[in-house]
Amino acid sequence: MTVSSEVIAAATARARAGDFAGALALIDQALRDHADDRNLLELGGLFAARAGAVDRAAALFARLLDQDPSSLSARVNLATALMVAGRPAEALGIAQDNDHPKLRHLAAHARVATGSGEIADFEAIVAADPSDYRAWNNLGTARLAAGDLDAAIAALDEAASRSPGDVRLYLNLANALQRAGRFDIRQRVMRDAAAIAPDDPAVQLELGIAEAACEEPALAEAALRRAIALTPGYTTAFVELGLLLESVSRIDDLAAVVDALEARAPDAVELGFLRAWVARRRGQVAEALALAEQVPEVIHPLRRHQLLGELYDRTGQPDAAFAAFTAMNEAAAGLHPAPPGPGYRDRLIAIAARLTPAQVAAWRPLAPDPRHVAPVFVVGFPRSGTTLLDTLLMNVPGVHVLEEQPFLAQATQPLGLADEGVATLGDGRAMAIRDDYAARIAAAVPPGARIVVDKHPLHMTRVAMIHRLYPDARIVLVERHPCDAVLSCFMANFRLNTAMRSFTTLEEAARTYDAAFTIWQRATALLPALRIHRVRYERMIADVEQELRALLAFLDLEWMPHYADHRASAQARGPVKTASYAQITEPLYTRAVARWERYRPHLAPVMPILAPWIDALGYRGD
Repeated sequence: MTVSSEVIAAATARARAGDFAGALALIDQALRDHADDRNLLELGGLFAARAGAVDRAAALFARLLDQDPSSLSARVNLATALMVAGRPAEALGIAQDNDHPKLRHLAAHARVATGSGEIADFEAIVAADPSDYRAWNNLGTARLAAGDLDAAIAALDEAASRSPGDVRLYLNLANALQRAGRFDIRQRVMRDAAAIAPDDPAVQLELGIAEAACEEPALAEAALRRAIALTPGYTTAFVELGLLLESVSRIDDLAAVVDALEARAPDAVELGFLRAWVARRRGQVAEALALAEQVPEVIHPLRRHQLLGELYDRTGQPDAAFAAFTAMNEAAAGLHPAPPGPGYRDRLIAIAARLTPAQVAAWRPLAPDPRHVAPVFVVGFPRSGTTLLDTLLMNVPGVHVLEEQPFLAQATQPLGLADEGVATLGDGRAMAIRDDYAARIAAAVPPGARIVVDKHPLHMTRVAMIHRLYPDARIVLVERHPCDAVLSCFMANFRLNTAMRSFTTLEEAARTYDAAFTIWQRATALLPALRIHRVRYERMIADVEQELRALLAFLDLEWMPHYADHRASAQARGPVKTASYAQITEPLYTRAVARWERYRPHLAPVMPILAPWIDALGYRGD
């Protein structure tokens, strides 16, 4: 047996035992005396790659390729090692201009990594071999990097369907779906992945995040706890579980998660982040701020900046708070880029354009439909107090609140984008829409409810359509000072959808406010038969009984003193789905009334947009 053979046998035995570093050490020792031995070079490169020494692997494969430039295996291995080592330009020089399938793959990867890649590289590969799930995955990844979310999702879905047992493909698809805001589909994908690989901690982590995004806190918690149980030491699941528990106001359970993380990974930098949330929710503002300021910027930047912004605001530091909320919104927009095409404000402008005297006069009359009793619609610009109001209404027996459910939008979808079919709505379609809407409500409302409240703030922009379908509907508008409403939207960590993306900059938030109230103002002027009651946030905070009594009279309901106990109602209602979840369990406080005054310099650029509405809503003298 030659020296080379003896070394190879010993090194291979170590590799089979999982000791790739030891195997590489034997190869390197033999190469000192046999520097040009092809077998040693090839095995050394392979062992180095398995040991994670990718630069060493690349050096060995390069020597092998220098000996035989025609060796495809050496060229493929070298290009692969260079890519793993983060040296795509060098990998491209090795892999390009070769028709070997693996080298075409590597060249395409390298071009994308160096910024010179073309999606056509991957498209040509899948066109030649549609069964190549790796190429579909690469194509989806390249399209995602290029911002083409729909095409990326299609390619990644194709990859997963071509290799249904590879859960890594499901994780890639879930990432693209998350970027696109398709949370329900992402949830289904991760449930499928968990059925395939229930003991994969990465799958359980992503499943937990997906369940949380779809407002399934119990399922999310179960998945995240399973991810923790399946992972030794630290796992991101600790942070995700902590944030989930914070969002449903289970602060003692959050503290227990922090203790569990400290016991398992006492040096984890995430500990301070979670401790800060515990202190924040327990009212220990100074302690929370001291902890939050020490959290590294790389730790959950979106929620970190949210936490800092809230704490700076609570401690009277408006400049620091505004900077933190700006960073929070920039992080959110980066995670969920706006899709191409018209934005939410464009839709509102289109609705407003159709609300003219001539067009309203031309609406086709609709026959009465006595089969359905209209719900009460609670509307208002986001962050104006609708969640506080609906929590109070939950105290009233026989009243059932639907909290920002999509039922009305789903039922009216046949009317077209931005309800453009409202003018031509006929009896048949109107009856079908009412039937659809009633069926959705019936499935969600328990028996015995005398009054159904459909609370959805931005349905204030659909008031004309509501009036067309339900001329006798009672509509409650919750008002708040325009500056406070807009500022609060900018400060809120919304889950970004088409509408909520409007609040990632202060200017867009103000312009969206202007567009929404333009619709409201035109509709109320053109439709004098609207049955409207106004609730003012500031009055509700100052004297909740007086404001609620007036509302109940409008709804033909009697007053009882315990109806004013919003904290008891908040505890009974369970998790709050809106951005007000942290405030709704606190005693009523006045610190958010006229908060905008502290932010006057930051609001100055948008005051020309909001000033007319300050006057129109009667806030100038407040």
